[in-house]
Amino acid sequence: MSETHDINELDKKYVEEKSSNEFAEMLEQDSEKQKQIDVSVGQKISGTIQKIDDSAAFVDFGGRSEAVIDIMELKNEEGEVTHALGDQIEAYIASLEGEVRLTLSLKANSRQLIRQAYENKIPVDARVTGFNSGGLVINLGSKRAFCPVSQIDTKYCEDLASFAGQTLTFKIVEFRDGGRNIVLSRRAHLEAEAREKAKELLGKLKVGEKMTGKVTRIEKFGAFVDLGGIEGMVHVSELSYTRVGHPKDVLSTDEEVKVKILELKGLGGDKERISLSIKALLPDPWFEALEKFREGDIVTGTVVSIQQFGAFVQIAPGVEGLVHVSQLASTRTTRPADVVSVQQSVQAKILKIDQEQKRISLSMKAVAEDAQETAETKEIEDFKSKTNATQDKAESPMADALRKAGLL
Repeated sequence: MSETHDINELDKKYVEEKSSNEFAEMLEQDSEKQKQIDVSVGQKISGTIQKIDDSAAFVDFGGRSEAVIDIMELKNEEGEVTHALGDQIEAYIASLEGEVRLTLSLKANSRQLIRQAYENKIPVDARVTGFNSGGLVINLGSKRAFCPVSQIDTKYCEDLASFAGQTLTFKIVEFRDGGRNIVLSRRAHLEAEAREKAKELLGKLKVGEKMTGKVTRIEKFGAFVDLGGIEGMVHVSELSYTRVGHPKDVLSTDEEVKVKILELKGLGGDKERISLSIKALLPDPWFEALEKFREGDIVTGTVVSIQQFGAFVQIAPGVEGLVHVSQLASTRTTRPADVVSVQQSVQAKILKIDQEQKRISLSMKAVAEDAQETAETKEIEDFKSKTNATQDKAESPMADALRKAGLL
């Protein structure tokens, strides 16, 4: 094969490969374009924050270019930015003029935007212009809307006048008669926000984590605590080291408390369970008890609970010992309630301290038996003393006679 022929073959092969590669690249680019999302004003999108500067954040949502959202929308009441690079964010298309502008809520200023917000369940910002006994009068762009008193907040509102002049975020729950009858709900928006926060928080919860929450409800078996959109429960046994009769004795609704997460089960499901503890963050009185008490000590305590197998006696704040039914009295008994009663002050002897299990075994019978033994010992000693004294008196005349006789 000639050199010219070789060159022609290589050139032909190069052109074919180049064309094939270019065609593949064109197909790939076309495929990417098809994947790009077409959006419209009012549409809800989700994306990833790629960049944050002093005035805006840039979000990759799969469109032809990044979307922009004002940095003020990402700040909390303290002026702190609540999002970071890489965070996922959900927002609404506010404008497509020049660039894709995002917002967390629409500023509805036309009938079309109001309808879009209603149909797509998009939050809207609107100003409270008045109120009456039934609720708030709202200026929604150029339209008059109404928010019933039951829909103002997640809890009942009494002071409607305090909302006058404020710009709040609502959801449109009714849009009738071409926009002449519009009903808003701030409550629906707040509940949706709470669900989103709860969903985000659920992914961050860990057993052993310490958190601050607010008591929302108190029942006989424990207290429910809001951790920021989700609720956990502090069982009555986890409220304090001291025995608690009813949670309302130590807690009140809306009280702020510090808790520790003990258990997480079925998060996000119908049987979700978040077990909390207040006690776990308190100093454990058991360690102080180990330094204070020794086996064989006689202690005074208060009966705090009576069970079929015995009675629990508190011998120090948060420290209880068990007097087994067999250790309640010297005589045989099968019903502890026949011997002791709740709140009764008793004396007991420490039989055993189990450091590992944090258990103290007590005996009231041992105290009684020790007392009886002590009394018997004293009685014997007294008897001996009296006997010796009598003997001394009886021997005195004889001793005198013996001395006189010179025998002593």
